[in-house]
Amino acid sequence: MYTHELLNLLKTFTDKELMMFGKFLNSPYFNNRKRILHLFRVLKGFYPEFDAKGFTKENIFRKIYGNNPYNDSTFRNLMSDLLMLALKFVKLEGIEKKEVQSAFFLTTELVMRGTYSLFRNKMNNCEKIIENNHTVDSDYFLNKYTILTDSFYVNLLTQKVIKKDYVVSESGKMVTGIVCLLSYFVLQSMKHYDNLLKYSRTYNIKKNVDTVSQFMEIFDFEKLILYIRNNSSIKTPVVEIYYKLLKSFANFEDEKYYNELKKSVLLNSKLLGNDDNYFLFTRLIDYNVVKKNTGVSTNYNIEMEIFDLNDIFVKNEFYKTEANKYLPFDFYRNVLLNCIALKRLDYMEDFIKNNSKKLLTKHSKGFEDYSYALLYFEKGNYSKALSCINRIKFDQFLYKLDMKNLQLKINYELEQFESAISVIDTFKHFLKNNVLITESRRILHNNFLDYTGKLIQYRIGSQKVNLHFIKDRIEKSKVIFDKVWLLDKVNELSGLETKKKA
Repeated sequence: MYTHELLNLLKTFTDKELMMFGKFLNSPYFNNRKRILHLFRVLKGFYPEFDAKGFTKENIFRKIYGNNPYNDSTFRNLMSDLLMLALKFVKLEGIEKKEVQSAFFLTTELVMRGTYSLFRNKMNNCEKIIENNHTVDSDYFLNKYTILTDSFYVNLLTQKVIKKDYVVSESGKMVTGIVCLLSYFVLQSMKHYDNLLKYSRTYNIKKNVDTVSQFMEIFDFEKLILYIRNNSSIKTPVVEIYYKLLKSFANFEDEKYYNELKKSVLLNSKLLGNDDNYFLFTRLIDYNVVKKNTGVSTNYNIEMEIFDLNDIFVKNEFYKTEANKYLPFDFYRNVLLNCIALKRLDYMEDFIKNNSKKLLTKHSKGFEDYSYALLYFEKGNYSKALSCINRIKFDQFLYKLDMKNLQLKINYELEQFESAISVIDTFKHFLKNNVLITESRRILHNNFLDYTGKLIQYRIGSQKVNLHFIKDRIEKSKVIFDKVWLLDKVNELSGLETKKKA
């Protein structure tokens, strides 16, 4: 099958974008080569997958050049030229979407051309747009800074100073501009350092954790935030929220900081944009997930806390940001696991029904089948769960480890022990040969496979398996997948053994 970067880009186009790109290529201002337009029309016939039978370089070349002998250099150049035009189209479309930021390219040109009246009209329009948007985020502060400072310097250049009130008004613009720039700096630095903190803790890079602490010591953020508050009319404390976020993760053991952060986020959620709501709610969830995974005790039910935050996140569609309109796979998966932990199977079923189609289309069918397999497994309908699992294409499924673990558990519950042993064997080979799996995850899953294998040996009559010894080892192990299920199975077998003796 023929592949090219141009095709990968065209796959991302919607039907409307493809139509607009055709008009773009038809415009002599952007393109005056008929062969490029002809190439686009040929490729358009294979949209969106570009993998139909006969989709080869030679066949495409023939449709454009007729019976002329195939020339690879000519074809590659033509594809490259169309790719350049596609990139220009995407760039222009992106600029159009950013109404305020794209207007700044125009205002810069207007100043250079000395058309100051048009400059002021355009800047006034920009200010109305950002104020009517009712979203206070990083973009708001950066755009506001640009509007205020650019207007100040143009007025300094073109306006005569007659009254003192005018000077006070103009200097006020500059003060507000500086406050906006400081707000932008605080927001962005907090957000990126928070991500660095999360990334560093995940991979145990202590140096980066120290770097964040040093950064917080360099700046007196308490004074900086107080200065911003005293010199700004903005009511949304978004800067303070991000400071509380960094403090809650820097002081991870103290719940006080988390509670303050959560209260601020919930109180101001309607005033924040989706990008900030997405970021802040995922960090609130991350905080609890890390506490759960590290076994840190809390004064509240962590699973219930995660459930409530997930519910708010989904109902308000905070996952719909400028960069992404689909429900993230990791989040979707974690909601399912959280529902299972809380035995909220009715909620889980409604969640799958209402949200599986909101995943990226390319993978949504496999995830929907996996979701129902999990649900049916928890309901004890193992045959139906296995039917769902068998519909998933292993090579194309994102969570191969999850799928194999679930398949093994289903085989065990259905007493399909030969199939279960086969799954263990192929799964171990997969774990051994896949270089993308970390050593810690490899140990986690191998331990699960080993203990499940021992339970199977016991079930088929082996006298070498000591249930009490296995139970003790599982309970003491800190690196084992699905520990709860394994212990449940051991307890079931221990109960049967006790009844037999009685």
